[in-house]
Amino acid sequence: MKLSLNKRQVIIGAVVLAVVLVGLAVGRSAREEQGGGVLDAPAARACTDFADGYPEARTAAARLALADKVSKSAAGTDNDAIADRVLAVGDSANDSTTAWKADADALTKACRDAGWS
Repeated sequence: MKLSLNKRQVIIGAVVLAVVLVGLAVGRSAREEQGGGVLDAPAARACTDFADGYPEARTAAARLALADKVSKSAAGTDNDAIADRVLAVGDSANDSTTAWKADADALTKACRDAGWS
């Protein structure tokens, strides 16, 4: 079976793909603007673990250990905003203090936006 596409079909396919991708991006943006999402048990546990461990996470090793703990706590959450911020904290745990603090602030904000206190 040989598939043959002409130029018009390729262009139509590309336009459809672009529309789908834009729709997905807009949908995700709208979800993020609605607030912090649902604060389910894994998200709440991750927020609490992070808040409890953040003051002592001064070295790269301590930050990595905290990021690992928070990542395990967040496993299974349906809160995309918190899950994304947890991943960012894990990524920056071994980076500069400035990057770590920025991601830590973003995670704290996502937790508060979801209703955690």
